[in-house]
Amino acid sequence: MKKCIVTVARLNKRNAIPPALSSKAGIMGVVMKGFSFDAEEVVPADATLGKWYKDRDQYFYWGGGLSVLDETEQAVLPEHTDNNILEAFSITPAIKTKIQRVVNVFETGKADGNYAALVKYADHKDPVTKAMMVQITYGRSQTTEFGHLPALVRHYIDLNGTYAGKLQPYLGRLGRKPSLAGDEVFCDTLKKAGKEDPVMALCQDSLFESKYYQPAYQWFAANGFTQPLSLLVIYDSYIHSGGILAFLRKRFPTAVPSQGGAEKSWIINYVDARHEWLRTHSSSLLQKTVYRTACFKEQIGAGNWSLQKPLKANGITIQ
Repeated sequence: MKKCIVTVARLNKRNAIPPALSSKAGIMGVVMKGFSFDAEEVVPADATLGKWYKDRDQYFYWGGGLSVLDETEQAVLPEHTDNNILEAFSITPAIKTKIQRVVNVFETGKADGNYAALVKYADHKDPVTKAMMVQITYGRSQTTEFGHLPALVRHYIDLNGTYAGKLQPYLGRLGRKPSLAGDEVFCDTLKKAGKEDPVMALCQDSLFESKYYQPAYQWFAANGFTQPLSLLVIYDSYIHSGGILAFLRKRFPTAVPSQGGAEKSWIINYVDARHEWLRTHSSSLLQKTVYRTACFKEQIGAGNWSLQKPLKANGITIQ
């Protein structure tokens, strides 16, 4: 192991070496200038990526942002280095999994998610008529027919899943009117694929990571948030509402942390605004989802910002 010290203002901490330095893939947090840790050098498959180092927790750091000391230099370092304020984010793989399990419960009632879950709700507003349409909502964390379901089915077909042949004829119709919610052959095939074929589970995990979790994490990081509970609130808003709702942000004056606001105050205000919006919504479907924000309010009250304590998500305890 070598002693590494961060020499740039902020350096990404990743769970794998990315395909390119500009890639956002695998970013689990950020360490700040002066942060020190022990690591070993690893050689990337693509030599143009430069040197990389892996710490004891299996996180990867780009060598261009580090000063790597030899044994003589290490000997003159202070014996105790306080890194507590130098690591900006605390989203470990375990915390990420816990966040995903909570949202899985919200969506399907199961912490591991239900890859075969398929429901039909009149919750899609036709952009032309403005009328509410029934659509399919499907999968581990529930993606929608007029959202990312077409991309999910296309990926499954590309990977030659067991039911790819049966789903292929529907590709041109998915995401277009009329909805396929009334096509029982299509719906039953999706259910079987989710229940029986590991390829469908793989495709869903990939979709929810790339289309929901990573955008949520990037918003969280870019706006200066650091607390695990904050990421849970933000990720849930991406899953349930497609992102952080601008009209709700207008209901309170608190700035995001990157603009000088207090993180906990912003999250409390956003949760309160979202809770009231759901509770009083004209749609009974949305009213019934108020348990999501009720869960967050309970965690805020308990001071569970680190998500280290067990929490109850819609009646199910997540350790």
